[in-house]
Amino acid sequence: METLRTLTEQLTAASTTTDPLDRYQALHALAPALKTALAAEMDAAIAEARDTQPEDQVADRAGVTAHEVRRRVTAHRKRTGTGRGPGRPAKQQ
Repeated sequence: METLRTLTEQLTAASTTTDPLDRYQALHALAPALKTALAAEMDAAIAEARDTQPEDQVADRAGVTAHEVRRRVTAHRKRTGTGRGPGRPAKQQ
């Protein structure tokens, strides 16, 4: 997965393309990678906050539901391959 910094450089280059249709195609090609990278960073931020704060407090400060906090923590752990909880080994893929 590409980092947000790398994608930012690619986005800047794509957005400065002079031909409008070439610009569209370049931006369209970046969209899935940007969406994935943003989701991963958001999931990581929620998971990091959840490691030190109660679920309801994280949900309140993030402006989401507790269910969304749990969903993002699960997505982050699945993406990074970390454990699924006390006494439960990480799933092997």
